[in-house]
Amino acid sequence: MTKILIALQYWSGDREHAKALGQYLADIEAQHSALADILLVNRFDCPNFPDNIRQALARKFNVFQYRTRTRQTGWPSGCNGLWTSTIEWVRSMSYAGKAPHYKCVFTCEADGAPLCKDWIIRLHSAWDRVNSISPVVIAGPMVGSDAPDAPIATHINGNCLVSCRRDVLDWILKTVPTVHPMAGWDYAMRHEFRKHGWAGLPEIQSIYNTPHFTAEEYREFVGKHWVWIHGDKSGDLIRHGRKALDV
Repeated sequence: MTKILIALQYWSGDREHAKALGQYLADIEAQHSALADILLVNRFDCPNFPDNIRQALARKFNVFQYRTRTRQTGWPSGCNGLWTSTIEWVRSMSYAGKAPHYKCVFTCEADGAPLCKDWIIRLHSAWDRVNSISPVVIAGPMVGSDAPDAPIATHINGNCLVSCRRDVLDWILKTVPTVHPMAGWDYAMRHEFRKHGWAGLPEIQSIYNTPHFTAEEYREFVGKHWVWIHGDKSGDLIRHGRKALDV
């Protein structure tokens, strides 16, 4: 099976959350993964992961670390630059033979967490499922609405799976720098993504900027067969997950 790449992107403001998530991903993986590699992407002004967590991850994954060269900061420029740098790394390293040719890259952020130990194979299956219907360039949590009075239009949140086909990576890197400077890449490119092929994945949910999640809510999410949730600013999902998964 062709691997996917888990790209955990972070900056100084969420580095502590990213460290906790990185340790959690290492702890819930039973053995060295044949299904995924991990890329740790830190903004140019943010330190790398500490050695102890990188070593924990390296026992379970092939691990890459990349500090971006772009100098953007703030929102949305800093976020857009971080994501674009991730895509650029995938394109340049994969096609230089310094990293595998991945099926897709999961661009995730520090305020997310998996809900199950088999989350990686379930993301594989979700990507294969939607592409068996029609090839897509991006798949993830569909948020917003196309209703005329909706506060935000339909788009796929940036915690998502992105195709690693070379033509797709080339197209993204030609398109993203032209998006509106006052909008995040996932929102600004929504029309282009829709036109080139996108799909909603119920396995990934974005519950944006949530102060806290209760243990009962965690159990409800698991009962819905969700795989990954984005939006946890408290670390609750990792705490509940450690107890539920006994890690």
